[in-house]
Amino acid sequence: MRTPSRRRFLAAASASSLAALGGCLGPLTTETRRHPVSGTVTSWPSFRGERYNTGFARGVQPTSSDPSVRWTADVGGPVWGSPVVVDGTVYIGSADASVYAIDAETGEIQWSFETDHRVEGTPAVADGTVYVGSYDRHLYAIDAESGESRWERDLGGLIRGSPTVRGDSVLIGVGCHNLACAWYAEEEEVSENGWVYSLDAETGETDWEYAVGDEVVSTPAVADGTAYVGASDETLYALDADAGTVEWTYEVSDLIWSSPAVAFGTVFFGDWDGLVHAVDADSGEPEWTADTHGNYISGSVAVDEEAVYVGDTPLNTMDDPTTYYGEVFRFDRTDGTEDWRFETDALEVGSSPVVTDETLYVGTHRQTEGDDDDVGVYAISTDGEEEWFFPVDGRGVGSSPALVDGTLYFGGTDDHVYAVE
Repeated sequence: MRTPSRRRFLAAASASSLAALGGCLGPLTTETRRHPVSGTVTSWPSFRGERYNTGFARGVQPTSSDPSVRWTADVGGPVWGSPVVVDGTVYIGSADASVYAIDAETGEIQWSFETDHRVEGTPAVADGTVYVGSYDRHLYAIDAESGESRWERDLGGLIRGSPTVRGDSVLIGVGCHNLACAWYAEEEEVSENGWVYSLDAETGETDWEYAVGDEVVSTPAVADGTAYVGASDETLYALDADAGTVEWTYEVSDLIWSSPAVAFGTVFFGDWDGLVHAVDADSGEPEWTADTHGNYISGSVAVDEEAVYVGDTPLNTMDDPTTYYGEVFRFDRTDGTEDWRFETDALEVGSSPVVTDETLYVGTHRQTEGDDDDVGVYAISTDGEEEWFFPVDGRGVGSSPALVDGTLYFGGTDDHVYAVE
């Protein structure tokens, strides 16, 4: 185990000293008192499965212990976004600038919708409409059956995150100009600003907008009338979902690309300092902080009844001859104690896990193209044991899997969408 920096140690110690306050701030609201996924999951309509972003596929049949490929679909470009699955159809975006609707049983492409740039965010499907953003600065509303446009909005920045549908509103983070987005942001000549928008789901008109002054890659989670979203200004925001006003903010020490998950009255998320945070959903007070000792966390956590799961990307430098590999962690949900860590064969775990009752599924990738069998998708038991590994060419799998009816759907950087059962 690597030694944590003094700054990280102090940050963790400070949050631990305040943890007792989280339980003394009054009763939790009804919606977030328990795990919000209470019944068997039968569809996966948005990133992380639902508007709470927990990534928990409760009651879903796992894949076979010796999985086979049901189908693959060639989508013409690397897939970094994640699939959603609704009414027998898989919806997913591709770096070839298109959104695809694919038959979940056969892999046949039903329609494709072309934007003017990369689609790396995950669609959200509600009431027969597919909502998805593009690097062309637009959020699109597409008819789920026909693939025809219903409306589109130019929101002024690259859209890398995913929309969240709440009733008759669509919430979306806008702006990406750091790190992986830098070249595309320069190409598109976008400003170095970021916003959170709430749009009317039927018309695309603005309900409200909130400017954060930096990019917003994080996907909002919504519970009890509050929208929670991270930003690259090192802040987690709790916004009134109806008015867009700030209820509270929570500051960290690096970028937040992770999408927050809300369960049991707590907001869970990771940051680019390799830390996982648990914050009281009502007050914004810290409950606990856990350190992966990784270089950064770009993916989102999964939360089941007992634990929080997340992958990290370690720090590898020319000054240190040791190669460190990406790890997947399980932390106790109530106090952040590390239950186990699982070391992969990959240098990066940017995929966000999906967890069912006994198994966790997560993708791994690398920075360059290759054909070694060291990146792909892992199935890991909730006890931390490897169940199987499925290799994927190209740069591997940055896409976050979706599990429905015993079939695991995910995108690969080898230009394919997979259905594995």
